[in-house]
Amino acid sequence: MLNFNLNSKKSAEDLIKLCEKYRDDVEVEVIHGNQIVNGCSLLGVFSLIGNFVGIKADSRDESAVQRFAEELERIKC
Repeated sequence: MLNFNLNSKKSAEDLIKLCEKYRDDVEVEVIHGNQIVNGCSLLGVFSLIGNFVGIKADSRDESAVQRFAEELERIKC
């Protein structure tokens, strides 16, 4: 599981855009406590703003998961 600081509207928008980019290849769940939301869900992701979240990326294509993780690292800054 990857970690992500969902500390602003911009960070939420960046995460959603990334999840939408990979939506055909990677299933992304955003996790905080017992809440699990789809990474492409605007309302779901926005409801978690202000928290450190876990990002679970799953796919049959491991290279797609790796590319997703690398891009996620770039938007963390």
